[in-house]
Amino acid sequence: MAKKGTKIALTYFITIIVTLIIIGGICFMLFRYLTAPKEPDAAAEPNIERLVAEEYIPTSANNKTTLFIFDSEKRLSGCCFLIVRMIADEQRMVIMPVPADTYAYADGTEDSLYEFYRRGGAPQAVSAVENAAGIKIDYYMKLNNDSFSVIADIFGGVDFDVPYNLIYSNPDTGEETIIREGSTYLDSEMLRKVITFPLYNSGEEYRAKITGVAINDLINRNIDESFSSHVDDYFSAVINSAAETNFTAYDYKEQSEAMKYVASSDDRVSQLVTVTGAYNADGLFVLDENFLKSLTERFKLYDTDMESVETEMSLLAVE
Repeated sequence: MAKKGTKIALTYFITIIVTLIIIGGICFMLFRYLTAPKEPDAAAEPNIERLVAEEYIPTSANNKTTLFIFDSEKRLSGCCFLIVRMIADEQRMVIMPVPADTYAYADGTEDSLYEFYRRGGAPQAVSAVENAAGIKIDYYMKLNNDSFSVIADIFGGVDFDVPYNLIYSNPDTGEETIIREGSTYLDSEMLRKVITFPLYNSGEEYRAKITGVAINDLINRNIDESFSSHVDDYFSAVINSAAETNFTAYDYKEQSEAMKYVASSDDRVSQLVTVTGAYNADGLFVLDENFLKSLTERFKLYDTDMESVETEMSLLAVE
């Protein structure tokens, strides 16, 4: 009887142990399944790169035009005027250098762009450019040698094909310019000397072209994938330099994403527009009327961005 009871107890004990092992194994496997990292579902996994690319797309409202004025010295050839149009919705920009001796009409007066700037500063230059080119200018940025160097150094240098030997001794500053003909690497100082050289054979129209080509190449050859991620730092550096501008911190907040979007382009960001025209009897460069009409398409201008050239000409005729 005792043996039979012992056998029953042993059987019961073994049954309990086996049951616990089975249940424990099942629980352990279930625990591992619930806590294991999930494998991504290829069908349901979103395309992260596509989502990032579609996170922000600017509109035509972000397309803005800025007049850059580089005032290196108190002389006509020491000033450069450059219209920069950001066409954000097409992820590019257009730049157009304007000769300093361009004919302009503002406040009932006819004169060169340079003289309007000298008398009234950057705001007067904006008015003169708007009337001469028929383009609404949203912002201006005036640079001296220091602030120009800050911007040029942000982009880095550029290889440039110097058309002929540039030799000049500046009587006001004593600075010597000796730049040999041919392909030359231009840092910020050399670039300044090239675009403000006063003795180009073909005068101010040619100097403006030189400026446009050099700046256009500077932008296109130095904007890469990492550039857009540093736009905030670059903006701070420029604003904290000696630059004078009506582009406020609020404007930057409104436009910064569009600027980064344009800078992240895999293609050539900047396109150059070279002005065409002829000199009048007063020695002022008059922009060609057909060229002015072409700016509507080249700059992707809309009704709010384009002043009527015909209206300006009729007003001038009345005067």
